Amino acid sequence: MIKKRLLNNWGYKVLSLVLAILAWMVVISIEDPVATREFSDIPVVEMNASLITDAGKAYSYVNGKNTVSVRVKGRSSVINSLKRDDFKAVADLSKLSITGAVSVDVTCPSYSGLEISPVGSSTVVNLKVEDLLEKSLNVQVLTRGKVSSDKYIGKGTAAPNLITVSGPASEIRMVDSAIVYVPVSSSTTEDIETEADLILRDSDGREISGSNIKVSQSKIQVKLPIYNEKTVPVEFAVTGAPADGYVAVSTDYEPKEVTIAGPDSELAQVDQITIGSYDISGKNGKIESSISIAKNMEESLPEHVVLVDSEAEVSFMVDIQKVEQKTIQLPVSQISTESVREGYDCSISDGDSDVIPIVLKGNSEALQSLDEDTLKASVNLNGYREGTYTIPVDCDLPEGAAVVNSPTVSVEIREEESDSQR
Repeated sequence: MIKKRLLNNWGYKVLSLVLAILAWMVVISIEDPVATREFSDIPVVEMNASLITDAGKAYSYVNGKNTVSVRVKGRSSVINSLKRDDFKAVADLSKLSITGAVSVDVTCPSYSGLEISPVGSSTVVNLKVEDLLEKSLNVQVLTRGKVSSDKYIGKGTAAPNLITVSGPASEIRMVDSAIVYVPVSSSTTEDIETEADLILRDSDGREISGSNIKVSQSKIQVKLPIYNEKTVPVEFAVTGAPADGYVAVSTDYEPKEVTIAGPDSELAQVDQITIGSYDISGKNGKIESSISIAKNMEESLPEHVVLVDSEAEVSFMVDIQKVEQKTIQLPVSQISTESVREGYDCSISDGDSDVIPIVLKGNSEALQSLDEDTLKASVNLNGYREGTYTIPVDCDLPEGAAVVNSPTVSVEIREEESDSQR
């Protein structure tokens, strides 16, 4: 009886089941429909990269592209909850083609049943394989900002002061320098100790970055001294004699002072800077030139003391003029006497002449200032007693002038008459 009921109207019952299933599917489709969504910039993870690196090679992504984009189809409830991090993109470098292309397998481990397809050819990446290169670079310490006008930034030191970069040869060849920046300001008054990020730059000063370049150490310990300044005089002189027939009239130079900087204990040791003298031997004309202060100091500065302007120069002028001669007929009456013994009197004569020739040499400026009215001449009678003597004439001359001949005069010294003798 039961069997007969089950088999009775069998076709209707099967039709009812099919309709029920279809109805259930319709309900499901309405409440959780199928959706499609695109995800981009999914980072690629490499497998079997050691097959390249163990062979002494390095690889880089063409155009720097090491991400893929995919289109995902599935239930909207799942699609709407997905994030980029839910996907895993793997490139098996053992399958790298001769052209450098390799397919990327993209999966979504957290959700099954999704239909994942590439957006165009975006699940294929291209690699450039080349020689692995390594380079060592000194770490330079640079500053950003300015300290106050009475402070000076000393030479910074880095630890480590030498780093190694490695990677694809074409990229490593571009690396020209390794630097760290230390910020300073007008309020910076004490030495700085800090940690700074390493920056790689090319020969044009542009920053280089990329995952293909590996650095031995990216964090650098830096020490930066901040010094006080001090102004000290500069001493400069000339040595040697000009060419025959010429004389050095005057010398002048600038600057007369320079600024130095360093630890206070070492600054106290420096009172002046003496520049090695300039040799004018054999010169026969006016000299205008300059020399480096740093390279011509007679004594080295203390270890940590520096010139604030390391490129400073002493500019100097030496006026060298041709020696001229001039003869002055000096009246004997204008020659004075000095150191006459007490109780004695004297008179000066030059035979029958009332004048004596004084032959002078020197530069034109000095000689032009001298004539029979301005030339001062005298005889020194210290130690002389009564009698007649031939005594040299001394001339009081300006700088740049000298007596050529040896002028003399006759001096008669006699004892003064007493009152009883008169």
